[in-house]
Amino acid sequence: MARKKEVVICGFYGNHNLGDEAMLVGMINLLQKQQNDLSFTVFSNDPQDTKSRYSVQSIHRYQEDSKIKRLLKILQSSYFVLGGGDLLRDSVQYPIVPNWLGFLQQALKFRRRTLVIGISVGDIWKPESKVLIPQVLNKVDFLAVRDIQSKKKLEELGVSNSIYVMSDLALQAIPETLSQSTRSTNQPLQVGISVRHLTGRGKSVDVDIYNSLQKEIAALADFLVEKYGAIVHFLPFRTHQDSYHPTDDDYVSILSLLRYSHHSAKFVVHRNFESLHKLNTLISTLDLMIGMRLHSLILSAGLGVPIIAAEYDPKVHGFMEEIGHSPLSIPLEYFDQARLIPLIDKILQDPLTARLNIAAGVKNYRQRMEEVEIALKQLFSSNS
Repeated sequence: MARKKEVVICGFYGNHNLGDEAMLVGMINLLQKQQNDLSFTVFSNDPQDTKSRYSVQSIHRYQEDSKIKRLLKILQSSYFVLGGGDLLRDSVQYPIVPNWLGFLQQALKFRRRTLVIGISVGDIWKPESKVLIPQVLNKVDFLAVRDIQSKKKLEELGVSNSIYVMSDLALQAIPETLSQSTRSTNQPLQVGISVRHLTGRGKSVDVDIYNSLQKEIAALADFLVEKYGAIVHFLPFRTHQDSYHPTDDDYVSILSLLRYSHHSAKFVVHRNFESLHKLNTLISTLDLMIGMRLHSLILSAGLGVPIIAAEYDPKVHGFMEEIGHSPLSIPLEYFDQARLIPLIDKILQDPLTARLNIAAGVKNYRQRMEEVEIALKQLFSSNS
């Protein structure tokens, strides 16, 4: 029996963020479609959780005592994959770009086949990032970003390598069996809301707007209850089951927001979702998603649910633009009742048109995967 080819996947995995976990599922599904004799090892912040969820090997991404294991695994692998997510952006607090590209540099040093798949490019303003990005990405074997704006940014930074534009990996994680639900007209409207904190998102994000943003979202949730009798679900994408995430907890953000609401007792506040499937199942029952988390929007759109985006980051606008819904992507400084209520009314008063529009946008967005999959299949077959 032939030995399976080893693939190392490195990304923001094992951080208890279901958006990133959806991308990991999508990554594995995508690569297995190209070649079925692959074995996966994931560099993760929680290797045990990653192993149990996906039945893959896993090594801690940053722990110093796992460094030798990581290097050996890269050396033993046939392919090294970096992605997906917004891995290329600068932060005041952290050296994000050199951290991620450092893994890629090691794989290049070992002369592994290197792939960068499904990333986006955020605000790049550090001189060292501007030098490092083209220096590394011009050497990789395959490069695909998830929106056109990211491709343009890389080209402006001097990346001359071929750059594919693909749909977000999370769409590859939506089961075909989980189709758009058929809802009875006499059932209450179901609306999902996703919120997150803003700290550490870079220079372009005004963190001082956070409290006023919470008030506006709380008022919108109250409006949905008062006018439509809606059942409003608050969905945490990043949180722990039995404790709070130390840096970025959506459940904490939800609790903070509820103090501004008049109807918080009527909302459904979900503590966490133990699996991606349970999250997707709930999203498929919604009539509308109002989302800050990018993957609240992507998964909802992929399941045929109309969306309105609270645009806190370029990647959010990038996705909404890709599916032809940029008028429904509202920057945080303009995210208020005066702008949002007409948009909500339009969607909820003509839900069929809203669903048809989102389905058409996602279908068009998905089509670019054909070219990406052809290129990937060629790369894998050339290394057989």
